[in-house]
Amino acid sequence: MQQPVKEVIDLAHEWFEGMPNIAGLAVNFWSVESIEHTKKITGGKLAMESRMILVPEHCGTHLDAPRHCVLDGTTVDKLPLSKLVLPGHLLKLTHKKSGEAITIDDLKRAEEQSGTKIGPGKATIVWCGVDAEWGKPGFHLNRPFIPVPTAEWLVEQKISLFCTDLIGMDDPSEWWWPTHHVWLKNGICMVQQLCNLDQLEGKEFLFVALPLKMRGGTASPVRATALII
Repeated sequence: MQQPVKEVIDLAHEWFEGMPNIAGLAVNFWSVESIEHTKKITGGKLAMESRMILVPEHCGTHLDAPRHCVLDGTTVDKLPLSKLVLPGHLLKLTHKKSGEAITIDDLKRAEEQSGTKIGPGKATIVWCGVDAEWGKPGFHLNRPFIPVPTAEWLVEQKISLFCTDLIGMDDPSEWWWPTHHVWLKNGICMVQQLCNLDQLEGKEFLFVALPLKMRGGTASPVRATALII
C-alpha cells in the first residue's frame, strides 16, 4: 500500500516556562502532582505526574480568529476546520530585512518564483526566514512587516488563510495594528510564528493548523504541521 504522506514537518515553536510573547504576558507551568508523591502516598500502586498551564491565547505558534479584532467576528470554536487544513503555498521573502515593508511587487515576484498563483483554497505562507531571531530581545519589532496596501491586495486575491514565521505582520510603528484589521474583518484567519519553513521549499504539502476548540476564543495555540505529499 502506497504511503499517502511522505514526510511530516513540525512548523511550531515549543512552549516553555517564561517563553517570550508579543504581549509580554506570563507563560507558566506548575506541578499539580508528581510521580514521587503519588508513589509515596499509594504505596507504589500509582505513579503519575501532571501540570497546570497558564498561557495567553496569543502566544507562540498560534492562530488569530476574526473575533480578535471584530466584535461580532467568528470565534475559534466556530471556525470551519476546512479553512485550516489546506494545500500550502510557500512564498519566499527571506531577502527582506528588518524594518522593510513586504510590497505587492515582492509578493508578485515570490508568486512567479513559486510557480503557483496566489489565491483561494490554499494556505498562503509568507516565509521571511526569521527562525534564528525568534525569542531574542526585540524580535517582535525587529522584523519585516506587511503594510495595509499589501494586505488589501491579498484580500483582493481572495486568500483563504494567511500564515507566516513573523511574530507580527503590522508595521511595528503602527500600534493600532491596521493590517490585522484588514484580514480579520474580511474573515481571513492568521497563523503566526511558524518555523522550519525552509524545509518546505520546492515541496508539495498540506498545511494543518488546528486550534483548541475554546468557546468564544479570540485565538489559540496550534501545532502547525506540513504533510509532504
